[in-house]
Amino acid sequence: MSKALENYHKKRTRIVMAAKKLFLTEGYQASSMDRVATEAGFTKQTVYRYFASKAELFRATMETLAGGAKGSFIFGDGEVRSELLGFGSAFLSFHMDRERLDIMRLIVAEGPTDKELAQTFFDAGPRGGWVAILTSFLKNRLSPQGKAHVVAKLYCTMMLSMRMPILLGIREVPDPEEISVHVETVVDFFLKGCGVDIG
Repeated sequence: MSKALENYHKKRTRIVMAAKKLFLTEGYQASSMDRVATEAGFTKQTVYRYFASKAELFRATMETLAGGAKGSFIFGDGEVRSELLGFGSAFLSFHMDRERLDIMRLIVAEGPTDKELAQTFFDAGPRGGWVAILTSFLKNRLSPQGKAHVVAKLYCTMMLSMRMPILLGIREVPDPEEISVHVETVVDFFLKGCGVDIG
């Protein structure tokens, strides 16, 4: 990688990290491009050279937070239940991350009054990533009569059923043992619903 390209990526990353900090601590509406520039230690003109708008910068932030959602989990060729348990544990651990919980709080708070914000979040997260990975697995291993995408979304929704009390501050993030019990419960219920004999 050339020095110029390396410098470009470093600056871009610094801007995105500054934006992420502001979005998560102060909200999307309150975080102006001026504030991002100050936080990153650049001029506003520099920030606009990398990102044409705050919406574009938010999209880049979402892509950073999406991180492992796009391809980091790989299904093996093991027994269906054990593969779904592995996926469920990775999926739930990913979504219980502090920053990802904070971004959900932001979307719930500001999304209803800012449709572009909500759409950007949806495009970067729920529309792809984990659901797409699971859909492919279900098509290959369970063949749920052409409804793999719908079934995959139901699976993920069941996994996230414990998230709302956490988002509301009613309870803490579950420990690994509680996550494990929840994942097993969801997987067994899911497989029974798909007509799979789990013994």
